[in-house]
Amino acid sequence: MKLRKTYSARISGNANKINYIESVMSQLTLMSQFVFDKGKPFWYDSKTMYRECRSEFPDLNSKIVQRFLQKYRPIRDKPDPKKPIRPSICFDYQNFNFRKTDTALATHWLRFNRKNFPVFGKYLADKVDPETVKFVEIVRRKNRLYANLTTVVEIDDVEDTTNPVGLDINAKRVVLSNRKFYHLRRLAHRKRELHRNKLKLQNYTKDICHKLTTQIVNDLRSVGSKVLVLEDLTGLRDSASKKKRTSKGRHCNHVINGLPYAMIRNFLEFKCLEHGITVKTINPAYTSKECSRCESLDSKRPTQPRFVCNDCGLQIDADLNGSRNILERYTRLECVSSESHASTDLKS
Repeated sequence: MKLRKTYSARISGNANKINYIESVMSQLTLMSQFVFDKGKPFWYDSKTMYRECRSEFPDLNSKIVQRFLQKYRPIRDKPDPKKPIRPSICFDYQNFNFRKTDTALATHWLRFNRKNFPVFGKYLADKVDPETVKFVEIVRRKNRLYANLTTVVEIDDVEDTTNPVGLDINAKRVVLSNRKFYHLRRLAHRKRELHRNKLKLQNYTKDICHKLTTQIVNDLRSVGSKVLVLEDLTGLRDSASKKKRTSKGRHCNHVINGLPYAMIRNFLEFKCLEHGITVKTINPAYTSKECSRCESLDSKRPTQPRFVCNDCGLQIDADLNGSRNILERYTRLECVSSESHASTDLKS
């Protein structure tokens, strides 16, 4: 299994080198506008699109043109761009050389198109192995140039089911079945403050999710857990959509659409993979309504944080009850799966 991670670092150089990058960026901006104005039929014909772009912008490197035009090519389940795509210079492992040196100017250098560029990053020397960098993308953010370095590391796909833990994700809290609680109050508060600044809100949400998932993975490692079980909430926002006539009211729709479930799940998957932890998903039906002790659905919740079972009298935190149901459902599925495999082995 391949583990991919991307690190961002400042890229610099003398005036001639910076002017070269800025010149390429300017031409890519014009090319992006040129391709966007051609419309969707043009994007589907990759050969014609490349040929006309090479004719219109002959000074651009052919590999740079090919890599950038891939962003316009239609991909399944990916929406078509509604405005020209921002320019970026992309290289694969065949078109650049990233190396570590001990010069006084910089510890790392990036070479492409016969030019060497110093690269600066606070944790670059500790986290990035130059031999694992397989893809580089140069972008402009806040009038500065950055190199996004993508590393690819091969990891042995060995599944260990030791000490599984269930995880319940809600708008206000994230709870593990081993009684670990993580609060998202700060995110909800900042959403109200930054509701008009989408870029700052997006960056803040990403930062909170990174810190949250790092803490979860560290806690899983501390107890020796090798399996993390989540609810499969892939179509969560479809259940609160006015267009699809599944609206649940203004407040409920706001809570559901504001939950960064996909971001949390994606961060957990690659961070768990890095530390040998497997992420599993289960059907989320009735995990919040079922009693984790007697499996009864006859319950009442006098207050939001509490779950009270009318059959066995269990009183427990509602989110903790949900995380334990997630774990129990996964355990039952694993038992059924192991029994079916055992019966198959006996027959053979």
